[in-house]
Amino acid sequence: MTGQESEIRVVPSYRIPLQENGRMILPAELRRALGVGKGDRVVVRSDGDRIEITTAARSRARARARLQDLYAARSGVVDELIAERRAEARREGDDDGAADGAGP
Repeated sequence: MTGQESEIRVVPSYRIPLQENGRMILPAELRRALGVGKGDRVVVRSDGDRIEITTAARSRARARARLQDLYAARSGVVDELIAERRAEARREGDDDGAADGAGP
């Protein structure tokens, strides 16, 4: 496979009938994959015509990872800005000494 081709991922699909009051039973394979059992709570998010079911712990971990990525991206910009400001201050310090004739 070349670098431009993407790998095709087969995602299992389930047809789950809705029970009385809109309830549905998650197949055992999905419950095992999520690590949930009777009485556990899950987080359900909707996005248009799609829903996502996950656990609170996985949802928090995903949010934490996004924030870390965002922070990492911004910290590089901050470090770059600080370096530019320090270089600018050094240049201004050098210019001040030359302008008043107080050179070495």
